[in-house]
Amino acid sequence: MAVVTFLALMVSVATGFAAAADQEPIEIRIPLANSRELDVGVLVAKLSALTGVRVKPPVGKLFLPVAGVGGGLSRTTLATILGDDMRLEVDQGVLIVEVERRVLDPDRLHGWTESVQRLAEHVDREAKRRAKYGMRALKSYRPNDPGRPTVCLVHGLNSSSGGFVHMITPLEEAGYGLVVYDYPFNRSLAESSAQFAQDWQSFRRSVGEKRPWAIVAHSMGALVARSFVEDPESPVSDFSTLIMVAPVNQGSSLAKAQTFLQLLNGVQAIQNKKTTEALAHLGDGLGEAAQDLTPGSAFLTALNRRPRREGVSYHIVAGDAGIVSSEARRTVEARINAMRKEGGLLGGLTRFATADLSTRLDEVSDGFGDGCVSVASSRLPGVTDHVVLHANHAELIRAPLLFADPGPVACMPDLLRWLDASRIPTKGANQGR
Repeated sequence: MAVVTFLALMVSVATGFAAAADQEPIEIRIPLANSRELDVGVLVAKLSALTGVRVKPPVGKLFLPVAGVGGGLSRTTLATILGDDMRLEVDQGVLIVEVERRVLDPDRLHGWTESVQRLAEHVDREAKRRAKYGMRALKSYRPNDPGRPTVCLVHGLNSSSGGFVHMITPLEEAGYGLVVYDYPFNRSLAESSAQFAQDWQSFRRSVGEKRPWAIVAHSMGALVARSFVEDPESPVSDFSTLIMVAPVNQGSSLAKAQTFLQLLNGVQAIQNKKTTEALAHLGDGLGEAAQDLTPGSAFLTALNRRPRREGVSYHIVAGDAGIVSSEARRTVEARINAMRKEGGLLGGLTRFATADLSTRLDEVSDGFGDGCVSVASSRLPGVTDHVVLHANHAELIRAPLLFADPGPVACMPDLLRWLDASRIPTKGANQGR
């Protein structure tokens, strides 16, 4: 009798252990790229295989940051798509995913399958959007045609090649062939610059291009283009002229707000159930470029140590139509200076918070900056051809707001003058020395 009781107890314990094991979550471990980014396609494949659901695997690739500044937002976005039966945790460069076994219950399995399939579709949709990045020729482009020189347009932060919409027709009518470059503007500038170099060389190789191009780059795009042009490994025969419009050569303190705005946009997208939009924000990076644009950043310091490239004609056009009037600036400075003189905590905090007040005001004040970049920050040692126009950051490359489309583009007369001069090299042209 005792033996029977003991056997029954052992069976009961074993059954209990088995039942407990059946209730433990399914664990998935995925190594992260660069210790911080998840290949979402790999996540879909693992979820499909280990939970036994059949989904159409994504064709494209999408990497999301799951660590660092955007990590929490990415994990929240994934949880919103996949539901409450999944938990995500990052541990030493590995993403640990726990999926509750109840998703396999007959009454839950269909919903879980739909969630995993929805994530796969998000990946494909976002990968399709990102496929538009890279070098793209417009109809005006003619490779190796000396009668139609090529101009490559490179956009800046929070923009795309569509920002040049008002410049395209005047350039084409003036006899230039155009190539435009699009890229995810929130990735680190080192990454964007390396990708630009790769895409540039790949495109030229694919069409058999041998003639040099002129580059017209706006805002942050000037740094991406400069990084390539001033790289001693880049073939100088590929480019003849670098025209920088509102370049952030010395940085902009306003870039610090970029990360916050992106986080805010991402949170709003999730709250509004716009998960595709949230993935777009996250997949394109989160404030990494903004960090590189901050005055004194490691990227700017390294880039500005480089000499101007021999044989390249440099030109800069900046704007000084700020959003703060001279009178308003004087009022702000007077109030801040008065607060700085205060004793105690208030005075100390004011002095600390406004240490670079003059620089910040230059970026937005009329007569000093274009609302984003100060005239002083646009300058680059060795480049003497520097023109200042009374236009704001956007108006330098686009028609003024509310103006009849397409309207005048502030920088166009100077651009055409510089580009026309570059067709026939002349002695004494600014070589950036």
